Parts: sequence; structure tokens; C-alpha cells
Amino acid sequence: MPTLDRITIFPIKSLDGLDVEECRILPGGGLENDRRWQLVDMEGRVVNAKRTSLLHAIRAEWDLRERLVTLAIDPAAVEARAIPGIERLASLTSDTFPIVPGPDGPCGWLSQAMGQGVLLVERADGGFPDDRDAPGPTLVSTATLAEVARWFGFDLAEARRRFRTNLELGGCDAFWEDALASPARPELAPPLHELAPDEPADPYAALPPPEPRAFWVGEVLLRATNVCRRCVVPSRDSRSGAVTERFRDAFEARRRRSLPPGVDAGDWGNLYRLAVNTVVQGPPSTVGVGVPLRGVG
Repeated sequence: MPTLDRITIFPIKSLDGLDVEECRILPGGGLENDRRWQLVDMEGRVVNAKRTSLLHAIRAEWDLRERLVTLAIDPAAVEARAIPGIERLASLTSDTFPIVPGPDGPCGWLSQAMGQGVLLVERADGGFPDDRDAPGPTLVSTATLAEVARWFGFDLAEARRRFRTNLELGGCDAFWEDALASPARPELAPPLHELAPDEPADPYAALPPPEPRAFWVGEVLLRATNVCRRCVVPSRDSRSGAVTERFRDAFEARRRRSLPPGVDAGDWGNLYRLAVNTVVQGPPSTVGVGVPLRGVG
């Protein structure tokens, strides 16, 4: 049975993630503190890794209890010299800042790194999701990330950093999650776990069956909307910013050969897609590592 093995949130959009054991789902459907803050330039335009690869060189460590972030420049990025302007970042030293909206907090340090003035904007009630029509957590299987890593010769940790997904499932095959966002087929539903005689009763067994494309993660009901479109970011090394040549072409060719039986990708537009976007069905709740995924219908 698929289970939730990992939860990752990204407090400041485009910077490093933070693994957590459990996370509250907000009324709007997003995970608490996921993409809560975003960088913009002085004209209000979004500053992200799609726009500037310099962000790949910045390492971030989080203390959300105290609302602090520690920023540093990755020596691997400086050594690789794959990012235009990386030499300017070599002189920046690690420092810790309060996470506050506006020009204060980390923005002086980040402005120096970016070579332009930046501001931090905040949206506490739902963050800045990539897909505003599907602001729920994104979901992928560990096996999927491991398979993509194998295609390109990097490790699982690098695949996680490149694709930046919130919920990671164990106990299922690579690309299993594609079926969540495809027309419902009963034979694609995960098998239910049969209890041994001495096992305690399954606390989730009484949950009602969901509608097609919907599924329970513990006691949280999610509905898959589509398989995520991908941008240029996964084609770059997450630490050095070096481009993996012909990444998208190779990815789409392998993706075509790896589609699970019965998955209809006819409405995807292209195969440069990975992981599933979701919306939350029902009231806010909390999701935690170790809970099962049930009721694919």
C-alpha cells in the first residue's frame, strides 16, 4: 500500500526546502509555510530560479519556530562557474536573518547576491503556489524520482531538489501517481492492506470512498487535477546551476516509454511533466509522515 514517506515545504519560493514530520493544511488548501514568501524586484516582478539561475547557488537553512533563515553561498557553485555573475557571490559570507516582508530581513544580502534590489512579500493564508487553480500539495512517488535520477546519472537527493515536490510516496512503482490524474480505472486502485490476526484495527478503514481522481492521505482528502508541467529549473544542477544538455528532449523520450498501462496522456500537451497537482476536498486538517494513501477511484 502506498504511504506518505516524506513531506517537504519551501518557505521562500525558489530557495531550499525543509523536511517536516507533519504539516497543517490551510483553509485555502496549501501546506502551512509552503511558498509563504516570495521574492520580487523593485517593480514587483517575481524573482525566481526560472528568471535567474543565481538562486541555485544559495543555500538556505530554516528555523521557522523563531522565523529565521540562514543563507550561504554554495562553494560548489562558485567552483563550477556555470552561472553568469557567480564571481560576485564568492565574497558573501553566511548570515542569519529574520524572515520579514519588505526590504529588511534577508533582502539586503539577497539584493547583493542578485545584483538588483529585491523585496520579500508574504501570503500567510496560502502562499504562492505554482498552479493557482490547484493550490494543494504536489505529490510524487520515491520510485519515480529514483527512476528519473537513473536516467540522468544523478542521485535521489538531487532529483528531489530539482523537482521540489511536497509529498513523497513509498510503497508504489515509478510513475504510479500518473494514474491519480487520469480517468478512473478500478484496476489501478492500490490494494488494501489485509490485517494479520494480531494487528490493531486500521483507523482509516472507515473513511468514505472518494469521487474519481480523489484519494485519502490519512484523514486528508485530496483530488488530483493534472500532472505538473515543468519549467527550465529541473534541467539545471540544483547546486551549481550547470545545465544538463538536452534535458527536456531526453526526459520526454524516456517519459513516453515509461507511462503506466492505461494512463491517457492525450490531454497533457507534452510529456515534460512530473508529479501531481492537487486540491484539498474538505476542511483543514493535518497530514503526517507514515499515513496510508487510500481510495483511488
